[in-house]
Formats: sequence, C-alpha cells, structure tokens
Amino acid sequence: MINRMVRFGMRIDTNHFADLASRLSARMSDLRCDITNEIPPESLDRFLTAMDAADGEDDEADDYVAALDAGSFNVDSSKKMAELLYDVLGLHLSTKVKVKKTKGGDRLSTGKKTLEQLKRDHPIVAMVLEYRECSKLRGTYAVSMPKRARFHPRGPDCPECGRRHYTDERRAHTTIMSTRTTSGRLAYKNENLGNIPARTKLGAEVRAGFIPSEGYVICDRDWAQIELRLLADRSADPVMVEVYLNDGDIHVETAMRTFNIGDPTQVHKLYHRAPSKSTNFAVCYLITGAGLLDLMSVTFATANTPMPEYMTEGWCNDFIQKWFGVYSGVRRYLDAEESKIRRTGLAWTRCGRVRRIPQVRSCLGYVGDAGVREGSNHGIQGFSGDLMRLALGELEERLLDLDGYGITSFPLMAIYDQLMVETPEEHAETIDATMEDVMDNVLVDKQTGRLECLVPIKSDGKIHTERWVKD
Repeated sequence: MINRMVRFGMRIDTNHFADLASRLSARMSDLRCDITNEIPPESLDRFLTAMDAADGEDDEADDYVAALDAGSFNVDSSKKMAELLYDVLGLHLSTKVKVKKTKGGDRLSTGKKTLEQLKRDHPIVAMVLEYRECSKLRGTYAVSMPKRARFHPRGPDCPECGRRHYTDERRAHTTIMSTRTTSGRLAYKNENLGNIPARTKLGAEVRAGFIPSEGYVICDRDWAQIELRLLADRSADPVMVEVYLNDGDIHVETAMRTFNIGDPTQVHKLYHRAPSKSTNFAVCYLITGAGLLDLMSVTFATANTPMPEYMTEGWCNDFIQKWFGVYSGVRRYLDAEESKIRRTGLAWTRCGRVRRIPQVRSCLGYVGDAGVREGSNHGIQGFSGDLMRLALGELEERLLDLDGYGITSFPLMAIYDQLMVETPEEHAETIDATMEDVMDNVLVDKQTGRLECLVPIKSDGKIHTERWVKD
C-alpha cells in the first residue's frame, strides 16, 4: 500500500499555491518593515553606543543603522535576531522566562520554543514567529512543491500512476521511508507532507491547496488520542481505563481529580485543563517540572494571557506528583519500563519492535537518563506505529476487495495516526465506513472477535469534497 500511495500522490491546485506564494511574500515584506518600526530608538542608541565602544570604530554601527533605515533588517539571520531581542530590547533581562543558550554556547537561543515563551513580552517576537512560519511554508510548499509536482494527463491509463483521470492534473509525490525512524513510524521527504502545521491559519492555507480529482472526494480519518488509549491499556491504570470505557474526557477528568473539582463545568480551560492535558500527553516522555513550565509558558503566551504567579517550576513538580497520585498504574508501568531498559539496554513494543538504548551503558549518569527518556515512550509510540502498519495492511485488502465490486479507491497518505483515501463521490460513505471499521477494530482478534485492548480504539473522520482542510 505504501508503494501505491507514493505512486498516486496528491493532486494540488497550482493556482492556489501561486497565489499563496505571492501573499506570503507580501506579508514577509510587511513584517520586515513592522519589525524595524517596532525597535525603540532609545534602546537602539544604547546598543549602537555599546557597539562603538567595543569595536572602537563606527563602520559596523553605521552599517547597522543603514540597514534599519532601508527597512532591510535581516530577519532570517539568527545572529541578528539575537542581537535585536537580547542586546537591543533586553528581553532576557525583563522576562521571567529563563532563556537558554544555543548548543554552541556562543549566544542566547532564538529557537521557536524560546520565542513562543517570549511572545507576550514584546510585539516583535510574535512578528518574528509569523515571519519564520511564512518563510518556511513559502519555500517548502508554496514555491517548491508545484515545481516538483508531476504531470498526470487526462485519460484511462495515466503513465505516472496507471489510474484514470478526467482532467489534466499536477500531483505532488512524497517519498515514504518505512525503516528510517527508531519508533517505527513512517517518515516522509520530498514532499514532507507530514510536517504541515495542523493548527495554524497558514497551515490550513497550505492544506487547502490539496484537492481531490474530478468526480472524487478525500476520505480522511485519524485515531482519537491513540497514544493515551494505548497508555491506558499498557499500564492497566483503573482510573484511566474507566474514563475511556465510559467515553469520558480524559483531560477534564484529570483536571477534576488533580485540582479537587467536583463539577466539570468549573474546569477552566487554561488554569485547570491546560496543565492536565500537557501532562497527559507528555508523561510518557518523563516530563519534568521545568518541561511542564515551558509548555505552560507557550500555552499562556499563545492565549495572550499572563501566566499566574503561582505557576512556578516547583508548582509544576507538585502537579506532576499529583498526576501520578491519580494514575498510580502509569507510575508503576513507567518504573517497570525504566527497570527493563536499564537492565537490558532495550525497549520493545507489544508487537515485538525492538529499540536499542546503548546510552544506559554509559558511565555518565545524565547520558543514561537521556536514554531512559528516549526509550520509555517506545512501548507506546512504537506500538502506535505498529498499529498504523497493521491498519494499512488490512485497509489494502479491504480496498482491493471493494475494487472487485466496482468501488475503486486510491490510498493517498498515512500521516502518523491519520489515513487518507481518494474515492468516487458516490462511494464516499462506503469507504469512510470501511476505514472506520479497519481503524477502530485494529486490535480486535479476527478469529474470536475479542478486543485485545482494555479500552476501545476510536477514530474521527471527515469527507473533503473540495479541499483538504482540517477542522
């Protein structure tokens, strides 16, 4: 099935991407000017004076001023951005966020994670983040992808993919690597369709450039909280299992139990549900208080809301301990995984996918701890990758069977926990029901009909009639 997905590719709207590239270029130009105009003159004067004193010459400072006057501040340069954010604006001094240095240790970081935490401290930071997203999506998708897209001519037997096309099409083809990742998940390159932002407005603009063939629709279905459901199964935690058996909201349930809230309507989206959700998803990566604090900084900055004073690293550590008090079965499971990894140097999934963890043999404690963090989630994340492969195999057989009845469909993409199939519009409901049956019953024994999991596996689906836009 993977070979078929590579061969078929996904149809793209070249006019949409040309228009998107033009709009992104215009927006990037506006952002460069806005960033330049937002620099406070008094802060810039102090920086230039310090630069002159350090170098003893005016040339570099004059070049800096000339670039600013021309509105051509080099936003693409990490070094220049570090100078602007920290030397000129002094954000590392005025913020409560601890700004880390780069791996080389020569300057403070301007990485996405750091800037997300600083978003509320100065409007320039949000502009820089938007500029970088525009630049990445423009270069990777809006400009490059239409150039590499292959031509599929109209006719019954396309020389590229062998299927019938009712109109001439341009289709983007990706390379799917099934053995590149240690977790067992599929990886993609040229085009990396699995890396399109899913929750941003610009990401939605890119997705809208993928369209079904004439007379076809795209059936899109993805598993709901698959890793948390697998965690409930592997840990056999009674509270977590009960939530999923009753089809409850695991994040609200966690918030109610950790904050001692009796009424679910009193659960606040930011102050209660957000830390609960972050811990739920990151606990298998052995999240620390500092890590949770970083996630909370990004969450509150994105919501443009001040983070509460009490939400410190110590509070985050206490919250994680409360979380494990609620889900004690998860604590036992993770301890058993750590013991297994340190004892054998291996981590493996229920399906037998083995990952070697050589770091645990190191004489350096922090190296061994890093290996444990990498391997602790393999039993869940690797298992999720195994389930996608099982679902792909089962879906391939089902689609070929339906093809014998005149229902011809074409697999398009498998992105992490998401599957997409292109099918004639009149057969969309049949294919969607088939995908739901395959994905929801991936852990059902075919002979006995028994669910080989403590909690049900569920998926959510959508039929895209015009464009691939995820709600």
